[in-house]
Parts: sequence; structure tokens; C-alpha cells
Amino acid sequence: MEITIKELDTAYCNAMAELLNFDEKLHLALSPDSLHINITGKEYYDGCKTWEKRKNGNNFVILDEDRLIGSISYHKINHLTAGCGYWIKSSLWGKGYGKEAFAGFLPVIEKAGFEYVTANIWKDNIASLKIWEKYTSDIREEEGRYIPLIKLV
Repeated sequence: MEITIKELDTAYCNAMAELLNFDEKLHLALSPDSLHINITGKEYYDGCKTWEKRKNGNNFVILDEDRLIGSISYHKINHLTAGCGYWIKSSLWGKGYGKEAFAGFLPVIEKAGFEYVTANIWKDNIASLKIWEKYTSDIREEEGRYIPLIKLV
């Protein structure tokens, strides 16, 4: 396993769209109540850039030995706190890729000037919760979600 995190650019967008288009298990985890609609690489890129502007955030790709395996992002909640989200293709779930990507991403968030990072984790996403529990015990429950808070500095 050789995880790297790179800022999203158009070079990765066709592969990202293809991954999202064909990974039904991932779609159900990300959007259980929405219809699965295929997208193009351009649509993926444009959607990410719209999200970045709306949320004051940044999108990144997760690579393993230069193979695309997922996405990770942060957005500004306030001047101290960033929200973080990520996904890994479902064939790699439970193999430590999310844990490694998250560990490698925390310094990116800290370098962006944030002191804290948080997330909204679905209650049935125990694997993600376990990743966050390695960094904090400050986790509250709210309407079917866990909301952890990690102090970075």
C-alpha cells in the first residue's frame, strides 16, 4: 500500500466518474436514497468545483501506487474548523486504505490553517467511525450520525 493524496485536476476526472458510475455498493453507501445516474468526467469535475465554491472547500484524489481509489475533501465550517469527507472504492473497504488516506490528509487540513476537523458519519458506517476514534474521544451522536471533533494543533 502506497497512498498519496493529490489535488483534484481534470486528469483524474474520467476515472473518478467511471468509478462512481460502476461501483453500485459505493453509490448505495454515499447516496442510499437517490437514483444512480451516470456522469462524465467533465460533470464530475464541474460538480466538484461548484461544491468547492459553495462550501469554501478543496477536493483531492486518493491514489494507491498511482491508481485512483477514492476521494477526500475538506471544507471550511468556520475559521478554526474544517469538515472532512472521503470515500474509497468498495472493493478496497476493510483493508486499511481509508485509515491510511485519512492519516495522510490530516496534515493537509492543518497546513490549510485549521485547528479542528469534524465530519458527519452515518451511524451504520462503523469503519469510518473507528478511524476517527483513533484520533479523538470527542464524538457526539445526532440524528442517525456521529459527529467527531479532532484537535489538530
